[in-house]
Amino acid sequence: MAHAHLGHVVVRAERYLKIDVEPTQARVVVSLTLGPDETVRIQSAADTDRDGAITQAEADAYMAEWGRGLATELPFEVDGEPVTLVWAEPWMAPLGTIERVPGSVEMVARVPLPPGRHVLRVRDGMRVETFDRTDVNVTTSDSSVRLVAAGEGAEPRELTDRFAYGPQNAPEVITVIAELPGTPPTVKWLAIGGGGAFVLAAIGAWIAVVRRRRA
Repeated sequence: MAHAHLGHVVVRAERYLKIDVEPTQARVVVSLTLGPDETVRIQSAADTDRDGAITQAEADAYMAEWGRGLATELPFEVDGEPVTLVWAEPWMAPLGTIERVPGSVEMVARVPLPPGRHVLRVRDGMRVETFDRTDVNVTTSDSSVRLVAAGEGAEPRELTDRFAYGPQNAPEVITVIAELPGTPPTVKWLAIGGGGAFVLAAIGAWIAVVRRRRA
Protein backbone atom coordinates (compact mmCIF):
# COMPACT_ATOMS: atom_id res chain seq x y z
CA MET A 1 0.00 0.00 0.00
CA ALA A 2 1.19 3.52 -0.74
CA HIS A 3 2.05 5.81 2.16
CA ALA A 4 2.56 9.57 2.25
CA HIS A 5 6.14 10.71 2.57
CA LEU A 6 7.02 12.06 5.99
CA GLY A 7 8.07 15.66 6.27
CA HIS A 8 5.78 17.32 3.73
CA VAL A 9 2.17 17.41 2.61
CA VAL A 10 1.07 15.83 -0.65
CA VAL A 11 -0.73 18.57 -2.57
CA ARG A 12 -1.96 16.63 -5.58
CA ALA A 13 -0.45 13.15 -5.90
CA GLU A 14 2.87 11.40 -5.53
CA ARG A 15 3.70 8.31 -7.54
CA TYR A 16 5.71 5.27 -6.52
CA LEU A 17 7.08 2.84 -9.15
CA LYS A 18 8.61 -0.41 -7.99
CA ILE A 19 10.26 -3.13 -10.08
CA ASP A 20 10.92 -6.20 -7.96
CA VAL A 21 12.86 -8.93 -9.80
CA GLU A 22 12.24 -12.43 -8.50
CA PRO A 23 13.77 -15.76 -9.63
CA THR A 24 10.97 -16.46 -12.14
CA GLN A 25 9.27 -13.10 -12.70
CA ALA A 26 9.35 -9.33 -12.39
CA ARG A 27 6.72 -7.66 -10.24
CA VAL A 28 5.81 -4.10 -11.25
CA VAL A 29 3.95 -1.92 -8.74
CA VAL A 30 2.36 1.48 -9.35
CA SER A 31 1.11 3.37 -6.29
CA LEU A 32 -0.32 6.86 -5.98
CA THR A 33 -0.41 8.75 -2.70
CA LEU A 34 -3.22 11.26 -3.07
CA GLY A 35 -3.70 14.70 -1.59
CA PRO A 36 -7.19 15.48 -0.19
CA ASP A 37 -8.41 17.23 -3.36
CA GLU A 38 -7.16 14.41 -5.59
CA THR A 39 -8.81 11.83 -3.31
CA VAL A 40 -12.16 13.57 -3.73
CA ARG A 41 -11.68 13.76 -7.51
CA ILE A 42 -10.95 10.05 -7.83
CA GLN A 43 -13.67 9.03 -5.39
CA SER A 44 -16.20 11.15 -7.28
CA ALA A 45 -15.19 9.49 -10.55
CA ALA A 46 -15.62 6.05 -8.95
CA ASP A 47 -19.01 6.92 -7.41
CA THR A 48 -21.12 5.77 -10.35
CA ASP A 49 -24.46 5.77 -8.49
CA ARG A 50 -23.76 9.30 -7.17
CA ASP A 51 -24.78 8.47 -3.60
CA GLY A 52 -21.73 10.15 -2.08
CA ALA A 53 -20.06 6.90 -0.99
CA ILE A 54 -17.66 4.38 -2.53
CA THR A 55 -18.46 0.68 -2.34
CA GLN A 56 -15.94 -2.10 -2.91
CA ALA A 57 -17.66 -2.92 -6.22
CA GLU A 58 -17.34 0.69 -7.39
CA ALA A 59 -13.69 0.76 -6.35
CA ASP A 60 -12.99 -2.50 -8.21
CA ALA A 61 -14.68 -1.18 -11.37
CA TYR A 62 -12.74 2.08 -11.24
CA MET A 63 -9.43 0.30 -10.66
CA ALA A 64 -10.11 -2.14 -13.51
CA GLU A 65 -10.53 0.84 -15.84
CA TRP A 66 -7.34 2.39 -14.48
CA GLY A 67 -5.52 -0.88 -15.09
CA ARG A 68 -6.59 -0.90 -18.73
CA GLY A 69 -5.18 2.61 -19.05
CA LEU A 70 -1.89 1.60 -17.42
CA ALA A 71 -1.45 -1.12 -20.05
CA THR A 72 -0.93 1.63 -22.66
CA GLU A 73 0.53 4.38 -20.45
CA LEU A 74 3.38 2.22 -19.11
CA PRO A 75 4.63 0.12 -22.07
CA PHE A 76 6.93 -2.66 -20.88
CA GLU A 77 9.72 -4.43 -22.77
CA VAL A 78 11.71 -7.57 -22.06
CA ASP A 79 14.94 -7.83 -24.07
CA GLY A 80 13.64 -5.33 -26.60
CA GLU A 81 10.32 -7.08 -27.16
CA PRO A 82 7.04 -5.46 -26.02
CA VAL A 83 5.10 -7.28 -23.31
CA THR A 84 1.48 -6.46 -22.51
CA LEU A 85 1.14 -6.07 -18.75
CA VAL A 86 -2.02 -7.29 -17.04
CA TRP A 87 -2.64 -5.05 -14.04
CA ALA A 88 -4.35 -6.68 -11.06
CA GLU A 89 -4.35 -6.77 -7.24
CA PRO A 90 -6.13 -3.39 -7.01
CA TRP A 91 -6.18 -1.26 -3.88
CA MET A 92 -8.15 1.92 -3.23
CA ALA A 93 -8.46 3.75 0.07
CA PRO A 94 -10.44 5.09 1.73
CA LEU A 95 -13.77 3.53 0.88
CA GLY A 96 -17.11 4.68 2.22
CA THR A 97 -18.27 8.30 2.41
CA ILE A 98 -16.43 10.68 0.08
CA GLU A 99 -14.26 12.93 2.24
CA ARG A 100 -11.50 15.43 1.67
CA VAL A 101 -8.75 13.32 3.22
CA PRO A 102 -5.47 11.75 1.97
CA GLY A 103 -5.93 8.55 -0.01
CA SER A 104 -4.11 5.99 -2.13
CA VAL A 105 -4.51 3.64 -5.09
CA GLU A 106 -2.26 0.81 -6.22
CA MET A 107 -2.02 -1.91 -8.87
CA VAL A 108 0.42 -4.73 -9.56
CA ALA A 109 1.54 -6.49 -12.76
CA ARG A 110 3.64 -9.65 -13.01
CA VAL A 111 5.92 -10.60 -15.92
CA PRO A 112 7.17 -14.22 -16.18
CA LEU A 113 10.91 -14.43 -16.92
CA PRO A 114 13.04 -17.45 -17.91
CA PRO A 115 16.52 -18.00 -16.44
CA GLY A 116 19.39 -15.85 -17.70
CA ARG A 117 20.20 -12.19 -18.23
CA HIS A 118 17.34 -9.85 -19.12
CA VAL A 119 16.91 -6.17 -19.94
CA LEU A 120 13.63 -4.78 -18.61
CA ARG A 121 12.41 -1.39 -19.76
CA VAL A 122 9.33 0.58 -18.78
CA ARG A 123 8.45 3.69 -20.79
CA ASP A 124 6.77 6.39 -18.74
CA GLY A 125 3.75 7.54 -20.71
CA MET A 126 1.66 8.61 -17.74
CA ARG A 127 0.79 12.28 -17.28
CA VAL A 128 3.79 13.13 -15.12
CA GLU A 129 2.66 16.76 -14.83
CA THR A 130 -0.12 15.58 -12.50
CA PHE A 131 2.37 14.18 -9.96
CA ASP A 132 4.32 16.28 -7.50
CA ARG A 133 7.02 13.62 -7.44
CA THR A 134 7.83 10.10 -8.65
CA ASP A 135 9.91 7.70 -6.55
CA VAL A 136 11.41 4.63 -8.26
CA ASN A 137 12.63 1.59 -6.35
CA VAL A 138 14.35 -1.40 -7.99
CA THR A 139 14.62 -4.42 -5.69
CA THR A 140 15.07 -8.14 -5.56
CA SER A 141 13.53 -10.35 -2.91
CA ASP A 142 15.89 -13.28 -3.55
CA SER A 143 19.67 -13.47 -3.22
CA SER A 144 19.88 -15.73 -6.28
CA VAL A 145 18.88 -12.77 -8.49
CA ARG A 146 21.68 -10.38 -9.45
CA LEU A 147 20.80 -6.79 -10.29
CA VAL A 148 23.44 -5.75 -12.85
CA ALA A 149 22.37 -2.18 -13.58
CA ALA A 150 19.35 0.08 -13.21
CA GLY A 151 18.40 3.69 -13.64
CA GLU A 152 17.10 6.31 -16.02
CA GLY A 153 17.63 5.90 -19.75
CA ALA A 154 17.85 2.90 -22.07
CA GLU A 155 21.42 1.84 -21.21
CA PRO A 156 22.26 2.40 -17.51
CA ARG A 157 25.85 1.57 -16.60
CA GLU A 158 25.44 1.69 -12.84
CA LEU A 159 23.03 0.19 -10.35
CA THR A 160 20.86 3.05 -9.16
CA ASP A 161 18.16 1.19 -7.30
CA ARG A 162 16.50 4.27 -5.77
CA PHE A 163 15.89 7.59 -7.48
CA ALA A 164 13.21 10.23 -7.85
CA TYR A 165 12.14 12.87 -10.36
CA GLY A 166 9.58 15.58 -10.88
CA PRO A 167 7.48 16.68 -13.84
CA GLN A 168 10.31 18.77 -15.31
CA ASN A 169 13.00 16.07 -15.44
CA ALA A 170 10.99 12.88 -16.02
CA PRO A 171 12.92 10.27 -18.06
CA GLU A 172 11.32 8.65 -21.09
CA VAL A 173 12.42 5.17 -20.04
CA ILE A 174 13.56 3.31 -16.92
CA THR A 175 15.77 0.25 -17.43
CA VAL A 176 16.69 -2.70 -15.22
CA ILE A 177 19.28 -5.32 -16.18
CA ALA A 178 19.12 -8.48 -14.10
CA GLU A 179 20.48 -12.02 -14.10
CA LEU A 180 18.09 -14.77 -12.98
CA PRO A 181 19.24 -18.17 -11.69
CA GLY A 182 19.16 -21.28 -13.85
CA THR A 183 20.23 -22.28 -17.34
CA PRO A 184 18.89 -20.04 -20.14
CA PRO A 185 16.65 -21.93 -22.60
CA THR A 186 18.96 -21.21 -25.56
CA VAL A 187 21.96 -22.65 -23.74
CA LYS A 188 19.94 -25.68 -22.64
CA TRP A 189 18.79 -26.41 -26.20
CA LEU A 190 22.33 -25.95 -27.53
CA ALA A 191 23.57 -28.43 -24.96
CA ILE A 192 20.84 -30.90 -25.89
CA GLY A 193 21.53 -30.36 -29.59
CA GLY A 194 25.26 -30.79 -29.07
CA GLY A 195 24.72 -34.00 -27.14
CA GLY A 196 22.40 -35.32 -29.83
CA ALA A 197 24.90 -34.48 -32.54
CA PHE A 198 27.61 -36.31 -30.59
CA VAL A 199 25.42 -39.40 -30.28
CA LEU A 200 24.56 -39.34 -34.00
CA ALA A 201 28.22 -38.92 -34.91
CA ALA A 202 29.17 -41.86 -32.69
CA ILE A 203 26.47 -44.04 -34.26
CA GLY A 204 27.64 -43.03 -37.72
CA ALA A 205 31.23 -43.90 -36.90
CA TRP A 206 30.21 -47.27 -35.50
CA ILE A 207 28.18 -48.07 -38.64
CA ALA A 208 31.17 -47.14 -40.82
CA VAL A 209 33.46 -49.44 -38.83
CA VAL A 210 31.01 -52.33 -39.12
CA ARG A 211 30.68 -51.84 -42.87
CA ARG A 212 34.48 -51.79 -43.31
CA ARG A 213 34.80 -55.01 -41.32
CA ARG A 214 32.15 -56.68 -43.44
CA ALA A 215 33.86 -55.50 -46.62
